[in-house]
This record gives sequence, structure tokens and C-alpha cells, in this order.
Amino acid sequence: MKGAVVQMSERVESSAAGQELAHLRDLVAKHKICWEVWPECHQDRNGRKIQIGFELDLVGTHYQPSHLPNPGCDECVKVYNALWEIAVWILPQEKRLSRYEIQIFDHALRYTPSRKLRPEVTLALKILHAEEFDRPVDVCEQKCLNEMQQKLRQLGALQGRWQPSNNLSKNEELLEKETQQ
Repeated sequence: MKGAVVQMSERVESSAAGQELAHLRDLVAKHKICWEVWPECHQDRNGRKIQIGFELDLVGTHYQPSHLPNPGCDECVKVYNALWEIAVWILPQEKRLSRYEIQIFDHALRYTPSRKLRPEVTLALKILHAEEFDRPVDVCEQKCLNEMQQKLRQLGALQGRWQPSNNLSKNEELLEKETQQ
């Protein structure tokens, strides 16, 4: 009987994981989330610039806002909360020789030409050494970044741009066309 309990428990965990994945994919689609990667650098005592990690920026936009986007508005908070949920989900779960810093909400909107100057909320996630912060980036930070990017792809997010998935509903397709015109 004990084996049956384990199997049922595994099914419940699998179902919950599937629901969480569906929820996160929905957030990616609703907020048109994409990401960018930047080097995190430090200047040493000799004035040399050294890459010590990465900054992974998650970027999203308002979903059917009731008003024009305004920096730090209620709609921006909703976007940031969605980005935060995704950031927590992509973090490696096991202990590693790296650490992760989710930066606080800066109440700002950014407009990037490559994404047609849409108003965007950004969550910055830093990937750094757990100790000796000024060491050059190494295999551990690179592995963490690669795993996070893979999880973002699993959710339907792309690097540097937003592209709707083939699973958009007709209403979302119409909204997408309206915003492009």
C-alpha cells in the first residue's frame, strides 16, 4: 500500500507542477515577457574591468491597461509581480558556488527601440559568485545563466524580443494586431 501512496503523491506533485508551468506560461503571454543578458563588471585596484557575473533582465509590459502606462502605477506593479514570480521559478534550487540577487522594483518604464518603444517594466536578476565577489566569471555562473535561459524558453519567453506563441486565442491575436497599427 505504501507504493500506492507514493504514486498518488507523485501524481499530485506532477499535477501541481503542470499547473504552475501553465500559470507561468500565461504570465509570459499576457505580459509579453522576454529577456536580455548583460555582463556584470567590476573595476579592480589596477583599473582593469573584470566581468564578475551576469545581469539577466526580465522585461514585460502592461496587459490590457485601463490607463496609459505611468511609471510605478498599479499596472506596473502587476507586471513586476509577474516578473518576480518567474524569476523565483527559474532560480537554481540546489546550493551552488554562486548567488542570485533580485533587484528591487525601481518604479520606472523603459522604451527600447528593438521592441518598438513599448513601455516596459524590468526586473534585474544578478548572477554572482557566492564568495569573493571580484573574481572573474566562471563555469558556475555560466551554467546558472544557461539553465535560467532554458527555463525561460520553456515558458515561451525569447531573448531580446517578444513573439506571440501559436497558442494565442483569437481575442489576443486581435489585440496584438490593434497594438501594432
